[in-house]
Order: sequence, then C-alpha cells, then structure tokens
Amino acid sequence: MAGRAHFQSTPWTNGIPEVSSQGQRQQAPALSLPISTARIRGPAMRQPREVASFSYDNNRSLHFDDSSLSYFYLLQDDITASGGIDLSAGYNVFKKRDDTIDEHLDGMLLSLVDLEKNTGKKTTGDIITWRGIVTKLLCLPYSRQDGFELNAVWFDRQLFIEEDLPYKLARQRPPDQRSELMSYWGYKFEQIATIPRLWSECSRQEIESRGQKPVSNVAQYCSVVKTGLGDVRFVIAGEVDCVWDYKPDPKDNVDNDPKLFDNPLDHYVELKTNRVIQSDRDASTFENKLFKVWAQSFLLGVPKAMIGFRTEQGYLQTFEEFETQKIPGIVKKSKYSNPYTTWDGVDALAFLAACLQWLKTTIPRAEENIVWKIRYLPRSDYLTASKTDQPSFLHPEFVKWRSEHPMK
Repeated sequence: MAGRAHFQSTPWTNGIPEVSSQGQRQQAPALSLPISTARIRGPAMRQPREVASFSYDNNRSLHFDDSSLSYFYLLQDDITASGGIDLSAGYNVFKKRDDTIDEHLDGMLLSLVDLEKNTGKKTTGDIITWRGIVTKLLCLPYSRQDGFELNAVWFDRQLFIEEDLPYKLARQRPPDQRSELMSYWGYKFEQIATIPRLWSECSRQEIESRGQKPVSNVAQYCSVVKTGLGDVRFVIAGEVDCVWDYKPDPKDNVDNDPKLFDNPLDHYVELKTNRVIQSDRDASTFENKLFKVWAQSFLLGVPKAMIGFRTEQGYLQTFEEFETQKIPGIVKKSKYSNPYTTWDGVDALAFLAACLQWLKTTIPRAEENIVWKIRYLPRSDYLTASKTDQPSFLHPEFVKWRSEHPMK
C-alpha cells in the first residue's frame, strides 16, 4: 500500500505562493509541482521485472533479441601486469553514435509491438518512458543546476513521456577535447571489461584482442521493465552494459512460479569509471556521483555496478564492485560525506512518487494525442506542465498496432 502524502493538501500547487530555494517568496505557476515540498512518504516499490529486450547493432538497426548483450570478463591480474590499461587507446578511430538524431521512444515502442504480437496481451502500465527520464526526475531534488524539457502524451489510456531533444541540444555547451576524451574512457572501459558471448564460447584470441578493436557506442542492448512506485505503475526501457554470468532463458520460467523464477535483471551489471580516490575531496565527489549510479541501477533492477578507477591520465588501475541496494547506506555512513551528505535515496523516492502521481493526474487523460510540455528551468523551485500544439511523437507503427488491435 502506498504511503500517505506528506503535505497539507496535494503534492502540487495552483498559484499558491511558495518560498524559493533562494529564500524569496514567489508565485507558483499554474499546474506546477514544488520540488522542495512535494513528497509521498514511504511509497511502495514494485519489484522490477523484465518483459522484453531489444538490441541495436553497429549499423543502428533494431533487433528484438539479445544480440548486442555483452558479458563481464575482466581480471585484476591483467590490469596489474600491464601497469594500468590505457583507456585513451583507439580514441582517434572511435565510432560515435550521432546523438542529434531524435529516436524518440521508437526502439521501446516497437519492442512492445513485437511483445504484444507474441503474447496477445497489452503491456499494462500508467506511464511508459525511458529509464533515463525517470532517473532525471528521481535525482531532481538534489540536481537542480540543469534545466530540461519533456514531452508527454496520453494514448490508449497510457501516458508516454520523452525528452525534448531540440531543447537539450540547443542548451548543450560545445564539448572540449578533454571532456570528449573522458567520455571515451567510459566506453573503452566497457570494451575491455566485456566479451560478446559466454566465456566458454569465446576463443582465447578473441578475448585477448578485444582491446585492439575500434570502440563504438552505436550498438546497444536494452531491457524493458515493468515496475511501479506508490499508486503509479510504469514501464521503462534502459541500456544494460553487460550481464555478470548468463541471462536466463525465458523458456526456463514458463511455470511462473515466483520461487523458481530466475529474473534476468538479477544478472545485469552497470559499468562506470571514476578517478582514483586520493583525497577526502575525491571521496566526497565520488559519493555524489554514486547517486546517479544508484538511481539508474535501482530503477531498472540492476543489482550491482562495477566501477573502474583510473588515473588523471586515463590509465585503469583497478575496479570494484558496488551493490546497488547498499550504496545509499555506504554514503550515509561515510566519514567523507557526513554530516554534509548531499543526497538521500529515501527522500528522492518520496519526491519521485509525488512527481509520477502529479504527471498521471495533472495531464488530462481525456485529451489523448495532445502533447504536453513538462518543463524545468535551471535552479527553479517548480516543475511545470503546459499544453502545446506539437504533433504526437509516438511511432506510427505502434499507433497503428494499438488502434487496430484494442486490448484491455
């Protein structure tokens, strides 16, 4: 049962004066959510469960399978013997995905069409969106410096939400060479920490030469997950970096016995890199970074993150495993953060519960195919919603499928 709302009337406002984060009294916009006070305490979290998966190959073609799934394989002895692995190697031949192409929710929606054709059942859920969008909302109370805009539309009794890419691109600072290189280090770590198939199915030459191949972030493997928070059930899709050991075959779970069910999510791993910690300041910075690591892993049900620690020059020195469920406790008990811990997972979830409930109830369900703008201005005290005349962003094939095959 969802927790009770911890506010006087509702978690949102309609023109009620509030005190801003700068201490100034300001008028709340119509259809707005006050970020500092909107909370539903103790919301029940539904266990995430994978319902589908899909892959993009190196040509960015979509496949409804696990063909782009990678497997974790990295030995500390290999790192030590080399004196540190150069994460800058191959930077000049990096094949980078064109992130100016707006893919909307296409891959996710087409995977749902494939799923529903196979099952004959509609994928249930109040909200359907990318995991990254829910992560953005979850982190918002503690990450207010950057603004964003989302587009939301009701269709077939479900609310679909995407990020407004033109807004995002228009406000991005041109990346400098250092930033581009550091971003590459993360992809290079993924390459040298994974193999394309089970270890028993890879040749020795294939394993040992993987770091010599050009790095690409075009291919991706994504998991589609059903979960929920409070009174809102949602379906999210997010990229999965690799699997720890194996991915269970769905055929092995046909009996649907919860005691015997082997959840694919339990086998997934998040991969990240971070600077080697050499000072209290480094430790505090790292613990703040763990907020997003925890948020995106927790939402998708990924149980662990492997973090590679590198030098300032980009040489991998070691890696360490962090259990998702333990990350908030690690930070809370840390001498480097306390008493100045800058994030609280319980409070963030309380805000997310209020935010999702606000989105579900504020945007009129009866106005299907009308696109609404969800806007957050940098360092603002409110998340706002307003109607637009933009066309729907839903993939035509998905709309056609749902329109011609109505399902309860």
